Amino acid sequence: MDTVSDDDIIIATTGLISREVFERFDSVRNFYNPGAMGLVSSIGLGIALSTNRRVIVIDGDSSLLMNLGTLVTIGYQQPGNLLHIVINNESFGSCSEERSMSGSVSLSGLAAQANYASSLTVFDEISLKNAILETVGKLGFVDAKIELGGRRDFKRPLDLVELKHRFMHQLKGEVSS
Repeated sequence: MDTVSDDDIIIATTGLISREVFERFDSVRNFYNPGAMGLVSSIGLGIALSTNRRVIVIDGDSSLLMNLGTLVTIGYQQPGNLLHIVINNESFGSCSEERSMSGSVSLSGLAAQANYASSLTVFDEISLKNAILETVGKLGFVDAKIELGGRRDFKRPLDLVELKHRFMHQLKGEVSS
């Protein structure tokens, strides 16, 4: 998060990812999607097509598998202001921690096949930061490989209606970030 611009829009997927972003980096420019697994990339695409600001989608590997076809739609639309980051622990990390099937395929390879301008796999924080900086101004995909585990007690974004309104108002330019 310290690599993204203060003007960037952050779209966080369901589960622990949205909870961690909410607890540690809450901002009016963030949209939390705590209950619609697989749809964060579609939401991010819609927002990217409606603004000139950079949209960073923070997805999970299992969430992406729920709506894999969105890669093709995003690749077809070619929004140069969209960066799609997948936090990939090869499991349903927010749920039962059982293994997903994401380890059986190259997610960055799929994004490349779907015509993302940049498609990278990273294994550490420095490489992730570099990938975020390298993809400015073009459609990018980053498969960020991580280990399973970590905190599970992040607070939940509970007032979802208020958070949605707050996000919509700043998107229209009515509130500063």
